[in-house]
Amino acid sequence: MATLDVRPISYAEILGASNAAILLAAYSAECSIPEIGETNPQPEMYAQMERSGMFQSFGAFAGSELIGFASALDFMLPHYGRKIANVESLFVSPVYRTCRAGNALMNAIEAYGKEKDCEVISYSARTGSQFERLLSCLRPYQRTNAVFMRSLR
Repeated sequence: MATLDVRPISYAEILGASNAAILLAAYSAECSIPEIGETNPQPEMYAQMERSGMFQSFGAFAGSELIGFASALDFMLPHYGRKIANVESLFVSPVYRTCRAGNALMNAIEAYGKEKDCEVISYSARTGSQFERLLSCLRPYQRTNAVFMRSLR
């Protein structure tokens, strides 16, 4: 197996990867929320968030192949006056889930949060997902909220 490399990348680089369609389809199948629908990345919105300096993506690569990605948004919670890093997405191709790519992406996101002077990092995981089980078992994270959705369409 090629050497694992995790580095900051733009969201445009994620979308431009040679295997982006396959990777994003797998992400959508696993992470889509029925009340919102299939994932539908908005390149210009990601570019605007990157330009704001409050958003960063990371790519996990096996050689030159993108095998996973993570993105975080850092911002001040106005009600608390505290800065947090909120992980917008984290996904690793199922084929590479045993090579520590997910852990490397989480470490990169957490280092980003510390660099941006965030006090807290938050992840969301689809109920019953493998990622929910991972967060419950491997990290010192605490379940703090439950999100309930209802379609308005």
